[in-house]
Amino acid sequence: MDYSVYRLFDLTAESTPHEILAKCQERCGRWTIGNVRERLMSEMSAAEASVNAPTIHENGLCHLKAAAAMLLNPAAKQCYDAWLDTRVSPSPEKNTLTRSRLLWFNQTNKNLHFSDNMIESIGKVVPAKLPAVVITKNVVSHPQCRACRCSFDFSKDYLVLHCHCTTRVGHVECLTNFSERVAHKCPVCRQQLLKRHQVSKYLFWNVKEKYKFIA
Repeated sequence: MDYSVYRLFDLTAESTPHEILAKCQERCGRWTIGNVRERLMSEMSAAEASVNAPTIHENGLCHLKAAAAMLLNPAAKQCYDAWLDTRVSPSPEKNTLTRSRLLWFNQTNKNLHFSDNMIESIGKVVPAKLPAVVITKNVVSHPQCRACRCSFDFSKDYLVLHCHCTTRVGHVECLTNFSERVAHKCPVCRQQLLKRHQVSKYLFWNVKEKYKFIA
């Protein structure tokens, strides 16, 4: 995390919201036009420094405030921590999950936005192959379990885990184990996984590998 936001504010990932707020206020307080102009004068003339200082100060202050807002937003901080983790110890599964989390956050939050460069730095994700399904009268009769990828039958016992971003359907035991493994929260949108043992509407598997309801 040598170049992380935590280093910018002299914080750690374990810092409390109170510590984060105090450090961010301190850092913003030290970011003055006078300090910016003085720093610029080591690289350019006094006249040039005076002209450039206001713009650099304004841009820098916006950056500091945006970084502080990100750290003080629990959902955004979780996404950022996950992104930092992919920089330290990447893996195909971790990269895919983190990229999905950042994209989902950008789509659902109007005030904060993770840059495209951050998302692209995770690496391109190779799309998983779509599962083979047998469709009869617009109903998936032999879909694949979202957890183990083996076939299951809608006419037998199955479990549905519903959250804000997707609906996972599959074997009762498989999805129960998955739910316990992620502490009953979706690893992408971080919302509580709602359990259903029966669905009265038809389901299908789309290109993004998500079950959706058809009215």
